[in-house]
Amino acid sequence: MPKAEFIARQSRRPSGLLGYIVAWVMASETAQENNRTLDHLAIADGDRVLEIGCGHGTTLSKAAVCADNLKLTGIDFSDVMLRVARRRNSVLLAHNLLSLDHGDSAAPPYETRSFERIYSVHTIYFWVQPEVHLREISRVLAPGGRFVLGFRPGDDGAYAAKFPGSIYNMRAGAEVEALVATCGFASVQMHSQQINGHAMNWIVAHNDDT
Repeated sequence: MPKAEFIARQSRRPSGLLGYIVAWVMASETAQENNRTLDHLAIADGDRVLEIGCGHGTTLSKAAVCADNLKLTGIDFSDVMLRVARRRNSVLLAHNLLSLDHGDSAAPPYETRSFERIYSVHTIYFWVQPEVHLREISRVLAPGGRFVLGFRPGDDGAYAAKFPGSIYNMRAGAEVEALVATCGFASVQMHSQQINGHAMNWIVAHNDDT
């Protein structure tokens, strides 16, 4: 049976008191997946790093210790998640090492070629027109930059059926890989791993535009 729509809506955009509970659950349940995402991202000294759908901000705090002289940015359209992320990363914010912005990845408020590293986890399900989001991510990715997209694939029909189609669009791994390849990225590769008994995929792509 699919999860209730009101819970699915909270997963997409946490709000109200329930949103704070969702933030805590997400931080706990997705920790290993987010850690693996940072491994794929391979952050280097001096990188400008953007997280699309930064949520609770835990992954940004982990990214901060991956290398030196980083400039971190997170964007999310949930006010609740941004408040949680700001509390969690108050030191980084105070030292101007992190910016947290309210916005949508369909129209991110950043200049072209602004980031060497961009990542996003568990967001593509909610993109009605994923090509719009992916092309904007490609636009703000610097030449030679790396993009990592983490998601649970919809290849498993029994798993995909647990999520209401009115909120979630569960796509097969090969479909997501093909989408990324048509939206301005190069060297697109898919990696798969079992985490906590379920499949997790990561698309790793680059911007080779010089």
